[in-house]
Amino acid sequence: MITKLFFEIKNILAELASSLILGKNKDAAGFAMILSEKSRALAEELGK
Repeated sequence: MITKLFFEIKNILAELASSLILGKNKDAAGFAMILSEKSRALAEELGK
């Protein structure tokens, strides 16, 4: 589960960076929200 979350976060970071580079701020905001949710889930898993 933790490995899956790491890969999801890696992919979201790549999408976020791509959106920021292309100037798609609305998309970047969405990716940032998803990243926050996945990071929280990872922190909860690591805290177990």
